[in-house]
Amino acid sequence: MKINLIDSLDDLTLGKYQEFMSLDVEDENYDSLVFSLFTGVSVSNVKNVSKKDIDSVMKHITKAIQVKGKFQNRFTVNGVELGLIPNLDKITGGEYTDLVSYSSKEKDGYNPQLNRLIAVLYRPVTKNDKFGNYNIEKYNGTSGYVHLINQLPMSIVNGVLGFFLTLSNNLEKNIQAYMEEEQLRGVLL
Repeated sequence: MKINLIDSLDDLTLGKYQEFMSLDVEDENYDSLVFSLFTGVSVSNVKNVSKKDIDSVMKHITKAIQVKGKFQNRFTVNGVELGLIPNLDKITGGEYTDLVSYSSKEKDGYNPQLNRLIAVLYRPVTKNDKFGNYNIEKYNGTSGYVHLINQLPMSIVNGVLGFFLTLSNNLEKNIQAYMEEEQLRGVLL
C-alpha cells in the first residue's frame, strides 16, 4: 500500500489541520486517528500497520507541522484569487467585531474558529491595477468563504498569523519604550 504524506505546511490544508487539532489527545486511539487522518488508511486498518511504520509516519507528520509559514497578502486557491484586507485602517465594524469574536475562541493553544477568522482577513480579489493594488469583495460574513478557506495551505495561515503576532509584539515594544521615555521626561521636567 502506498500512502502520501505531508512534507510541509504547503501540503496541509486548514481544514485538515482543524480536524487534527480537534482530536482528543487523551483518546486511547489518538495515534491511530492521526495516522488515519494524514494517510487515508482507515482507522480499522491501522492495526495492520507495523508499529515501526506508525512511529515513522508520526515523526514525519510532527516535523512537517512544525515548519514556519510564509506571509502572503495575495494567492490563488482552487482558481480563486484571494487577498488580505488591503488597508487594515479601513476595516468595517462587522469585520472588526468578527475578528475580535473569532480570535477570542482560542482554547489550549487552538482556535476552532480559525477558518472563520481567516475568512474575515482574506476574500476574493475583485479589482487589480498595474501597480499591484487590489480590492476585495465587501464583507458579508464568513459563511460564503469558509469552504474555500478550508482549502488554504497552513503555510499561508501560519504566515498571516505570524505577521500579526510580529506586528503585535512590535507594537507592545514600542508602547513600552514610549512609556519609559515619557516617564523619564516627567522626572527631568
